[in-house]
Amino acid sequence: MNPITSHFFRPLLLFLVIFKFALSFLSVHPAYQLQRDEYLYLDEANHLAWGFLEVPPALAVQAWITKAFGNSWYMVRFWPALFGALTMLVIGFMVKRLNGGWFALALAGIGFLASAYLRVNILFQPNALEFLFWSVYLYFLICYIQQPKAYYLYALGITIGLGLLNKYSIIFFLAGTFPALLLSPQRTLLLQRHFYGAIIIALLIFLPNIIWQVQHNIPFWQHMQELKRNQLDLVKPKDFLLDQLLMNLPALFIWLAGLLALFLANWARPYRLIGWIYVAVIAIFLLLHGKSYYALGLYPVLLAFGGVTWEHLLNKKHQFYLRPILLVLSLAVMAPLVPLLLPVLSPEATSQYCQKFKATGVLRWEDGQDHLLPQDYADMLGWAEMAGLVRQAYATLSDKERTEAIIWCDNYGEAGAVNFYNAAYNLPRAHSTNASYALWCPAVVDSNVVILVSEEAPTDLLPHFQSAQIIGQLKNPLIRENGAHVSILRKPDAFILQRLNAEIAAERRKFEIE
Repeated sequence: MNPITSHFFRPLLLFLVIFKFALSFLSVHPAYQLQRDEYLYLDEANHLAWGFLEVPPALAVQAWITKAFGNSWYMVRFWPALFGALTMLVIGFMVKRLNGGWFALALAGIGFLASAYLRVNILFQPNALEFLFWSVYLYFLICYIQQPKAYYLYALGITIGLGLLNKYSIIFFLAGTFPALLLSPQRTLLLQRHFYGAIIIALLIFLPNIIWQVQHNIPFWQHMQELKRNQLDLVKPKDFLLDQLLMNLPALFIWLAGLLALFLANWARPYRLIGWIYVAVIAIFLLLHGKSYYALGLYPVLLAFGGVTWEHLLNKKHQFYLRPILLVLSLAVMAPLVPLLLPVLSPEATSQYCQKFKATGVLRWEDGQDHLLPQDYADMLGWAEMAGLVRQAYATLSDKERTEAIIWCDNYGEAGAVNFYNAAYNLPRAHSTNASYALWCPAVVDSNVVILVSEEAPTDLLPHFQSAQIIGQLKNPLIRENGAHVSILRKPDAFILQRLNAEIAAERRKFEIE
């Protein structure tokens, strides 16, 4: 890297990192609330453990810190914004390692800004940190290929161990890496003791969660089986491959150039292992019907290689005029896609706008059907109103009834939102047997009053209660919880209590909860 290039590189990287961080706070229309999954993850702060049914404990630690700072919207958004900014930083480190200059950095950085990570980095979910970890793993591989020092292997082992404490999908990265090693000169790693030392370190870091999994009858496997039945089996391989193009469409010419360079360019030949990792992991996801976004951790490194590839291709003076064209190209392609990637418009305006892109599958939900809004957007609406109905229901109870009341919800989004928005109102905590709430619900329910939050009117339950009162219903076709009811059910009979307690007991046995 020449002195002039070096002079521009650092301030440009700093600008990209800061811009990426700030973008997460500036790109959400105020009509939107938090997303369904975020309420569950934030509630983990109240149940700290070495594991949960859906995820390992890393997100719970972030939730606990967020709660300590008041659970503000800005604090919730801080984490995905931070991890997105750090991923941008790692991309810059990759470009520098590959002897790329400011143009390679600018192209890779713009490619990262113009891809599906925009959505990822506004949501308090494990994905933002997961994709950061994948980028760090591949960065350490680049470092080791350049300088085969043992400490890079141990750094890789430490970060893999930490990554496993964030999300189990790191296993797919490892499953793809081992066959890729066999196809590359780096196969000699399999004969080195430091390689196995790094694996041992990763396992030791991950060990507390392994113990927790064993103690609870491996809920990860049960969760994956349920996910497979309800969602993954609906994923079609052709849709998965098409989504790989669509999720990163504005940066397609960048990351695809990086992937091709890994197999065809002489300068990238030493790093071909990374190309084989990409191919192997994609093949695994195709075989297992993985969701499209599972593969997003693979693209930051390809963006880095792509930026350097284009810099090599346009290194002659008469080709320099093409550089600004490429820099603008990603942004020009992204511009009409912004409302699909970020909730910058109102829900009503977004619904109208998305109809133009219906054929791309942007409106397709996990049920395989098209709806009025993208699923993440529909999952960011209606929760505060639902929690308000629960408060309204609780306010109608007498003092005696309040001591006997329980709030029961159909799903984790409802329970999490009710607990999040009503934390300051001294209401009893909402319960459910859905998701990790199965770990937290009471062992036995014998309440005389049930405030029920249900996706449907409690018609079939009415014969089993002395009285029923519907407090309100969510009526908005744009929200995923459209039609959900909040009701007060009084004096349950023995049958309904036995049925509910049998359901709770079955969940507790499933996860070996005493």
